[in-house]
Amino acid sequence: MTVTTPAHDTDRTVQQAVMAELEYTPNLEEARAGVAVSDGVVVLGGEVDTLSERYIAVKAAQKVAGVVSVVDEILVAGEPGVRFSDVEVAKRITSLLTWLNEQPYETVRAEVTDGRVILTGNVEYNYQRRAAEKLVSTLAHVHAVENRITLQARPYPADFQEQLLEALRRQGSLDVSQLSVHVEGGVVRLGGIVSTAQQKHDAEQAVWKHPAVRDVHNDIRVIPDLQ
Repeated sequence: MTVTTPAHDTDRTVQQAVMAELEYTPNLEEARAGVAVSDGVVVLGGEVDTLSERYIAVKAAQKVAGVVSVVDEILVAGEPGVRFSDVEVAKRITSLLTWLNEQPYETVRAEVTDGRVILTGNVEYNYQRRAAEKLVSTLAHVHAVENRITLQARPYPADFQEQLLEALRRQGSLDVSQLSVHVEGGVVRLGGIVSTAQQKHDAEQAVWKHPAVRDVHNDIRVIPDLQ
């Protein structure tokens, strides 16, 4: 006879595991994130002091077995006692990007409204775009970052799709036979199934490493019981 575990029991187990992971994760000692789970979908709420803590909490939750996806509803309160005008925040961001001393960031600009930052400009590689967002998020008075930085157009090889598949094969955690890759120009659409939210994230990151990729649509489904 097959015994089925009630969904609410599974969700409770996942909730407890996520809470334990958040408590175990460094740099989250002061985080006040709440955790709710429904059918494997984790909703993170509550309040933290910095945007970096918010990102760290989401990444920690994605690693937990049984998590299908993570909905980020955490609020960033800002470091206690720290108050800056939007103009001051924009100047600090400009100084931060200048400190990188890299040619691509000369075109990057920051528009700031109530601590919410919109980054615009153009860079050559995705890692540069992500690095700019990550650095800006470390500022305690930044509440949110919308990354509108675009990538320079680059020619893509005739075997572009096969190169991306090969990149996925190099990821030891992925079963490429369960995945699909569709390429149109520099836009990549990922499909198929994996067993964890972390694997879905890993697949997307592996594809982004190719310099000709301009955008990624990650339609991979997470099925926790997949063997």
